[in-house]
This record gives sequence, structure tokens and C-alpha cells, in this order.
Amino acid sequence: MTETEPWSFHPDGSPVFSLADIIRKRAAATPAAEALAEAGRRTSFEDLDRRSSQVASALQAGGVRPGDRVAFIGASGPAFIEILYGAAKVRAIFTAVNNRLSAREILGILADAEPSVLIVDPLAALLVAGVESQAFDCDVLVTDGSYLTWRDAAPATDPGELADPDETALILYTSGTTGAPKGVELTGRNLGCALHELHAGIGLDEQSVCAAPIPFFHIAGLGLLLAANLNGGSLLLEQAPDPVGVLRLPVDRKVTHAAAVPTVLQRLLAMPECRTADWSALSYVVYGSSPIPLAVLRDATEIIGCSFLQSYGLTESTGGFTLLGPADHVPEEKYEDRLRSAGRPMRGSRVRVVDPVTLADCPVGERGEVLVAGSRIMKSYWRKPEQTAEVILPDGWLRTGDGGSFDADGFLYLHDRLKDMIVSGGENVYPAEVESVMTGHPDIAEVAVVGVPSAEWGESPHAVVVPRPGAHPSEADLIAWTRDRLAHYKCPVGVTFTAALARTASGKLQKQAIRSHLSSVAVR
Repeated sequence: MTETEPWSFHPDGSPVFSLADIIRKRAAATPAAEALAEAGRRTSFEDLDRRSSQVASALQAGGVRPGDRVAFIGASGPAFIEILYGAAKVRAIFTAVNNRLSAREILGILADAEPSVLIVDPLAALLVAGVESQAFDCDVLVTDGSYLTWRDAAPATDPGELADPDETALILYTSGTTGAPKGVELTGRNLGCALHELHAGIGLDEQSVCAAPIPFFHIAGLGLLLAANLNGGSLLLEQAPDPVGVLRLPVDRKVTHAAAVPTVLQRLLAMPECRTADWSALSYVVYGSSPIPLAVLRDATEIIGCSFLQSYGLTESTGGFTLLGPADHVPEEKYEDRLRSAGRPMRGSRVRVVDPVTLADCPVGERGEVLVAGSRIMKSYWRKPEQTAEVILPDGWLRTGDGGSFDADGFLYLHDRLKDMIVSGGENVYPAEVESVMTGHPDIAEVAVVGVPSAEWGESPHAVVVPRPGAHPSEADLIAWTRDRLAHYKCPVGVTFTAALARTASGKLQKQAIRSHLSSVAVR
């Protein structure tokens, strides 16, 4: 273990990790270096370490003990990070709650987590105004007043607690796309394994500047935060106020590592200013949620010239366990199919595609359910042993619920969640396949394909399309486009145009919401 790396290694080869040691070791190594950057304010690693120690001291003085939950609801800002590390320093379980949920949803999560302390920002405080009257006892602090008073009254003394790598370090709640949100318990070993790969894979160092547009309550956003702090890079917390700012901010701040979804890249590349901007500082763009179209990769390679990286994973797998790396992003037609893949398994992760009923391995090219195993797999769902047993098999394999297949070169292709598969006239239609074809249309920015009732076929595919800016495709043209490229039973029987697709706060498509909205669509 080096001076700044917070892990050692278990005899089985997995990294053993301490969440609190990220800030402890980094502050000792580069105390004056910039940890966080906002408009008009900079925070050094020494400052962040000191404030997190104040949080730890205040928590301990308030009776918080190892294993207690410390919850935070608010924006991705300094308070989130101070409390994350402060809770870790007393071995409390940091619990990040999605601040974009409704009051009812948030209170349901809090009732499940039963935190000893709840810290909220002013907007979230309005959502949980009646929290004290709920059926659990909880101290509530607001970041623009009581939290700062509480924090700054405490000494900057690190209690020095040392966590066991297999105890729960934090809880992240799932997005609820498959029912009520469930608390995913992640351990130091889980985080260590995930960060060890990220640590080595994207060139982060003390000169890096990382843009952080993904909410920290999401595993991808949290991973970027921890990786930046771990490697001594600066985390840019400032958000662009308008579309022009989306372009100017990374250029002006000399961002080296950015996260973006392909649609944002597409909009960025369509701006004339993009071609004349100085992108020399940008080294990596990490993207997810959908494949990158070949046309977008071509433009981005020509104009921006950075490396691209995509990963597939779940909260339950501590983020990504497959990787489509820079060498796989070749902007040539013969590699186009590979761009639709989720990459190959990362080091330390084992991935299978199995028959969802028999759990027998599927041959190359055959679709089944994706399973993953390794040290990234969550400890359990918080207080839900039955639901944990449903997804973690006795031999340790995690059932993702996602459909997938391998090609002969070991690249994994995703084919929707199994429940999203459309059965039309006895034929299986995988929406991801139809969406992949439709995103190749020059007038389409985003598309979601869902099944709608059909008196003749049982179900039929229907496409919900976000057109590219300035484009006005017709339903007939888009259906004809797919009929030239897919079997007719896979083609949408109708197209609905919309300004935006329903997504969760973490960016996942809400297929159920889209289906519900289309419940009155007349299907031919």
C-alpha cells in the first residue's frame, strides 16, 4: 500500500478498502491541493479532511455509534462529501437519498433506513418538513444554518475509527424502476474492488480536473467523486447555467475527465462553437445509459479528439463490471456493432449469460440473463433478506435481471431488462435491438421502444422518439427506415414524438412510465 492509496490486499487478491482513508491519506500527501472547485470557492484536501473530522466529532458527541445510519438529502456539493467522510470516520453508515424524489418516496426511504441523523439542504427540508412526526426518531439539520453551526462547534479531531472491510460502509437506494426503492449495502471491499479498476483505468492523477454532472447519490456519480479524491484530482462542482455554458465550462475550467450521455454529446457537437473550442485538456469522456452512435463518435473523434470509455453495471454491483475501452471506440463502419456492446468483463469480475429458468450457460450469440460475480457484489439489500436471496444465488452470482448475449470475442450485448421484452405473435422482440437501429436515423436524438397491447398479436412494438433539434421526421418515414433494416415483426407499428423521455433521477429510462403514457394508443 503506497502513501496515498487507501487499500491493501486480501489473500484472495481483492483490494481491502477504507472509505475514511481516502481523505486521511490524500490530505496528508497533498494538503494544499484543490479538492473541490465551485464558482468563487475552492476547497483544499486539508480543508475537506478538517471539516469531515468536525462532522465526525459532532456525530460522535451526539451519540452516533458504528453501524448507525447518517442520511443526507441534497445537492451534490461540499456538504455531501464532508458528511460521507465524517460518517466513515466514526464507522457510521452514510445513506445517500435521491433529492429528486417526492416527499412520500423520501419519507418511505427514511422509514426504512432509520437514520440517527438526517442532514438536508434547504430545498429538501421543504420536502421532509414533517419528518420529526414520523414513526422514527431522527435529528434533522439544514445545511444553510443548523448544520454549519453544529459542524463548526465541534473540534477537528478525527476519532480514528478503523472499519472492517466487510462491514457496511454506505447505503445507496435503487431507483425504484422495479418496485419500491431498496437500500443496497456496499462494503469497503466492494468499493475497493470497484475503485481499484477505475484508479488504474482512466489516467486520473493530481493534475486531473473532473466534471461532476452525475448526482452523487447515484453509484456512477459517487464513483467519480471517490476516484477524483483518491487520485488527488480536482472535482468541479460548478454546473453550467445554460446550453452555451455546457460547452464553455469544461473548456474554461480545463476539464480532463468528463461524464456525459451520448445525447448530450450529440447536442454539444451540433453547436458551431464546439468546432473552434480548445479541447486540448480533455483526456477522457466516460458515458453510459445508451450506446454511442457511430456518427456521434466520428464527430467527437474529429472535433474533440479525446478517449471514450463506457461501462455497464448496477448499484448492486458497485457500478460498472464491463468496460468498452478507448481501443474499442473505432469510428469505422466495420466496428459499428461493437459500439453497441457494453464491452468485456473487467478484471476481478466474472460475467455469464444464462437461461433465466434453468440457469444453464447460453452459447455465444444466444440471449439470456446476465449474471455477475466477484468482490463488487453488494453485501445485501438493507433489512430485506428474502429479496436479497432472490437476486444473489447461493454460489454468489448476482442476477441482474438484464437480458444479454456474448459474441465470439467476449463482448457483452444488452437486450433490455427481461421484463421489457415484447412478445409479438409468439416472437420475442428486444427493444434495445430496435432502438439501436432507430438511433442510426439522422433525425433521431433519442428513442424508447415499448410494447403496447394488440388485439391481433398480443403486443406490438411502439417507438417514442425525441427528434434532433430542427428535424421533423414523420411516423411513416421512421417505420419505413426500420422495415429496411429489421424483420417486420420487430418494427414499430406506431411512433409518438416527444420533447423528452421519462427518466429516473439517475438517468435510467422509465419504461413503465412510457408504457403508461401510451396506454390509450390505438395499435394497428
